[in-house]
Amino acid sequence: MIKGLYVHIPFCNIKCPYCDFTSFVWQENSLKERYIENLKKELKFYSDLDFNLETIYFGGGTPSVLEPKLLTNFIEYIKRNIKTSSTLEITVEVNPKTYRYEDFKLLKESGVNRISLGNQSFLEKNLISLGRDHKPQDTIKSVEDCLKAGIENINLDLIYGIQGQTLEDLEKDLEIYTSLPITHVSAYLLTAYEDTPLGVLVKNGSYNLPDEDTTLKMFELIDEYLESKGFYRYELSNWSKKNYECKHNIFYWTDVEFLGLGVSAWSYVENLRFGNTKNINEYMELVEKGIKPVKFTEKLDENKKREEKIFLSLRLRSGLDLEFVKERDILEELVKEGYGFIENGKFVLLPKGLMVINEIAVRLF
Repeated sequence: MIKGLYVHIPFCNIKCPYCDFTSFVWQENSLKERYIENLKKELKFYSDLDFNLETIYFGGGTPSVLEPKLLTNFIEYIKRNIKTSSTLEITVEVNPKTYRYEDFKLLKESGVNRISLGNQSFLEKNLISLGRDHKPQDTIKSVEDCLKAGIENINLDLIYGIQGQTLEDLEKDLEIYTSLPITHVSAYLLTAYEDTPLGVLVKNGSYNLPDEDTTLKMFELIDEYLESKGFYRYELSNWSKKNYECKHNIFYWTDVEFLGLGVSAWSYVENLRFGNTKNINEYMELVEKGIKPVKFTEKLDENKKREEKIFLSLRLRSGLDLEFVKERDILEELVKEGYGFIENGKFVLLPKGLMVINEIAVRLF
């Protein structure tokens, strides 16, 4: 049963140098309107699936470069054509520079009840280093306008591991984050993906990322500081106030079926993982011809499902069930090395282990 729906909006006002998502700068509204119409058509391709939607997530790109009415029109279309839960969580990612009170009010009226603001930092030097186009006051205004519109579930993104960032800088950021009436923080380590401008700068030595010891200290600071302020880490990169976990993202980590719509979107249905073309022109042409824009498929056998279960469970605060681990002596080694602990039949990673989660997962496969 499909419980989650992800909708990819690939448009941006600027392209951040660290971003490796499928997105591009486009101002012309006609293409955006055409894209939304194609999302509707694509959704029809899957009308034979069994839906009981509990979450809808608009990600990108930057969904808030769309006129709010385009989003609300599509939300209403989804509700008319698909079975949805009475407790439907609808998240929209927003650039702090875009929407204001009237926009958030329209979203609220359509059922949007969760906003994720791409803040990244409240320090100007960090925003400049990251190539962001908003100011700290834009985020504060966005939070105020969300609340005024009646949307109380607000996430702020935080990026750490920025060139020149100190632990003092990070603590100052955390002070501001936790002073605001928000319910959720997503904190991501800055990563230099190979095909991004940032990746090029790091490779040629023009941009220096902190070493592993420093990033571990940063993660520990984030974890300890947020938990001291009532934010509980329930996943590697996510902290929330009680009962404000992101239901949609939890589906990704707990083997729940979801459908992805739009260019480059991925889906997971009946042990099949499939992804759409990353080329927006090809996406439009295929959908308009009545053809599913799927370009990548992977059938998950039992061994692959086990490996995914290990990797995804290690991300969670709740940990990995020991039944999925064949070599128990490896677990004992990991515990002795200070990477995690065993409790109530589960192996749970400590911050030191979370920083090298990929390597640990491979050892447990």
